[in-house]
Amino acid sequence: MMKVQLAKQLMQLREVFPSPTGEQVDELQEIFNHPLFTQGSEEKRRAIMHNSSLAKYQSEMQYPWDHYFGMSLTPWLKGKRALDLGCFTGGRGVAWAERYGLAHLMGVDVAEPFIAAAREFADSRNAPAEFRLAKAEVLPFENASVDAILSFDVFEHVQDVPQALAECQRILRPGGQLFVVFPSYYQPVEHHLSMVTRCPGLQYLFSGRTLLKAYCEILNERGSSADWYRRRSIDLEPWERGNTINGTTLAQFRRYIRGGHWLTLRHIRKPIGSIGRNASKSLLLRGISLLCHPFALLPGFEEIFLHRISFILQKAG
Repeated sequence: MMKVQLAKQLMQLREVFPSPTGEQVDELQEIFNHPLFTQGSEEKRRAIMHNSSLAKYQSEMQYPWDHYFGMSLTPWLKGKRALDLGCFTGGRGVAWAERYGLAHLMGVDVAEPFIAAAREFADSRNAPAEFRLAKAEVLPFENASVDAILSFDVFEHVQDVPQALAECQRILRPGGQLFVVFPSYYQPVEHHLSMVTRCPGLQYLFSGRTLLKAYCEILNERGSSADWYRRRSIDLEPWERGNTINGTTLAQFRRYIRGGHWLTLRHIRKPIGSIGRNASKSLLLRGISLLCHPFALLPGFEEIFLHRISFILQKAG
């Protein structure tokens, strides 16, 4: 209990209170749990769905995914059949389809409102796209039917990373590529407690179970106003190391790659502070990036100082 209380106090040093009408709320999946959506009129529900898709679309258009790879992905993806693995409401995938000139976009995610929103948004943009309800561990596609798989900030949430990678292998054609970007468990601001706190590095000090108990106590103190972003359970699921995350590290992901017969075409090693819409505008972030860069190249330290785990992998022919 002392650990829980200490974790709670640290969280409250930089406590945040999300609002269903606040800035960037359209990019949160939790908005689909709010009464504005669950009890709203059909018109209101469709507006929330559209706004979610549009927010992701505009975010991608304003700051392309290419930045995470340090190059344009158009030569890699033009004319390809690609899967957006963890498509959410489809906005980012539609932006990819337009920018990269995809022949066909497919998307999967785990909630029906996400898929409905993605379908409507793709139709509104006349995008060559289809979206299905599915998990990464069981993809509803034929063997060797996809040229490329794109996945952004999703692999930290899947329940079985090796199985998800095996499914990617199965559906990719020989020579097909997986473009994957997601945070390491030890990336200091990616503990996925951001609905409560912006305090970094909490996962270095406490177990996931302790952090979750502290997190849930704070939510309980907020009462019904927090219901829309409250967890269903106060206990970690068997696959969880933290709140909604599996705890995958760069070292673990490398082992999964070696065990899955992937060829590593690119391993992108960009430090904290070097990526993001504000990175090029902020002197502070540029300074942080310069300080983090040498550590992002060192074994062990890279878990903390890399902005994301970022790879281009190829299925062996």
